[in-house]
Amino acid sequence: MTGAQGNRRGGRRGREGRAAERRDPTVEARRAGWQDRDEQVYARKRARQARDRAALERRAFDPSPPSDDDWTVAEEETDGIRRISRPTAIGDSLQTFVRRKGWEERLRGASAWSHWEQIVGPELAARCEPVRLAGGTLVIRAESQVWATQLRYLTTQLLANARAVLGEQAVRELRLTVGPLEGRREPDAR
Repeated sequence: MTGAQGNRRGGRRGREGRAAERRDPTVEARRAGWQDRDEQVYARKRARQARDRAALERRAFDPSPPSDDDWTVAEEETDGIRRISRPTAIGDSLQTFVRRKGWEERLRGASAWSHWEQIVGPELAARCEPVRLAGGTLVIRAESQVWATQLRYLTTQLLANARAVLGEQAVRELRLTVGPLEGRREPDAR
């Protein structure tokens, strides 16, 4: 049997054998090296984070015994105590949270509904409603063209009232629309 015939009979084994011979053993080692390198990078990152946490704990550690003015809590895993920051008023914390989220203008717009009678007065409150407060523009819907005209005459007074109630920078202009009131509740007819 010649070499060509042997390759035809065992062609598959012959090709695999040649491919295995051609395969460079350093390629497999490089692939394994990349995986090891990734693990090393993540291990260094975890070690750096642990060092940073330890440094932060060392800086925050105060070896002196707590005074009457210190706020402390018991450590869960040890017999020691840990100092904590003083509590803050919940209103201050909420205001900081609202400011960070960018919800100030939306809350002012919602408060226009709750303070509507203070802004326009009881008689006009029954005939108009706030639609939205966005970008410093307060949109007011009047139930008819007659009431919209009345509101136009009172624009400067309404603007001053809205600024006094909602904040000086909250309302810069008023816009009037005419349409059926959606938020008004009819008194019970008995």
